Amino acid sequence: MQKYLMLLKVDSKKTYDFYKVMTTMPQDAAEGVKIWGSYNLFGNWDFAIWFEAKDNEAAVHFVGEKIRSIDGVMETVTIPAMAMKEYM
Repeated sequence: MQKYLMLLKVDSKKTYDFYKVMTTMPQDAAEGVKIWGSYNLFGNWDFAIWFEAKDNEAAVHFVGEKIRSIDGVMETVTIPAMAMKEYM
């Protein structure tokens, strides 16, 4: 499974609404996708989501259908990531 880091910008008036959606979203949020963590950020981006997907099609579906459709999401950047070393 491929891992991804997604960075999000959310309308400041919708930040709490986005937070509520993410804290209730199941780990298996879409077919072939597993969320590993979601984080509040400070700076240029508002949130980050680490997830893995069975393939790029599943990742695209998750980002487009599940995340970008949440009211207030203004911008996303999704970056495929490959672990050099895992500590867990």
